[in-house]
Amino acid sequence: MMKTDKHEGHSLTKGELLAFIEKTIQELEQNSDPKNESLYALLLSMASWLEAANLPDTPSTEAFAKILHASPYYK
Repeated sequence: MMKTDKHEGHSLTKGELLAFIEKTIQELEQNSDPKNESLYALLLSMASWLEAANLPDTPSTEAFAKILHASPYYK
């Protein structure tokens, strides 16, 4: 999994967050475990919503909550 410790105490930018989600999706694709299908679908939705959303470059925790909330409904 992609390391995030270099950002400890700092916010990820929108691009860094998207890259992290996309890297996690790639890892799930490489390790196709049927138990991870729901996580895979959720992460794909999160990435799609994040790409389309009009968010500041450094999304807040409130913005991240919106990503989590909207993702299950976003295709």
